[in-house]
Amino acid sequence: MMRVLVIDDDEWLAKLFTRRLEYNGMVVQSAPNAIEALDLIDSFRPAVIILDLFMPGPNGLVLLHELQSYDDLGRIPVVVCTTSANDITLEQLRPYGVRLLLDKVSMHPDDIAKAVREVAA
Repeated sequence: MMRVLVIDDDEWLAKLFTRRLEYNGMVVQSAPNAIEALDLIDSFRPAVIILDLFMPGPNGLVLLHELQSYDDLGRIPVVVCTTSANDITLEQLRPYGVRLLLDKVSMHPDDIAKAVREVAA
């Protein structure tokens, strides 16, 4: 089973993503911030990370930089899911392991499982 880590400070959205991914046969853990995410990444070893960029405390960009400092963690594919998709491009994020950029405003909840399967392939 594919392991997915959802990192988002929006508890409702994190639960929605978790339910959709579990329905699609994935094992899911979630973290509300970058600090808790780093602990989970090390113990859970996800195949894919779903990441919100803008969270309180160290944000998703800080986490992306941190992940790149580790050879093994820097190779985990990342799906960025943010309300600020118009302010940042996938090309800007690719050097940090980001494979896909989703706009929370326009996406359908079912898109998340499709996105995970796409970047894990």
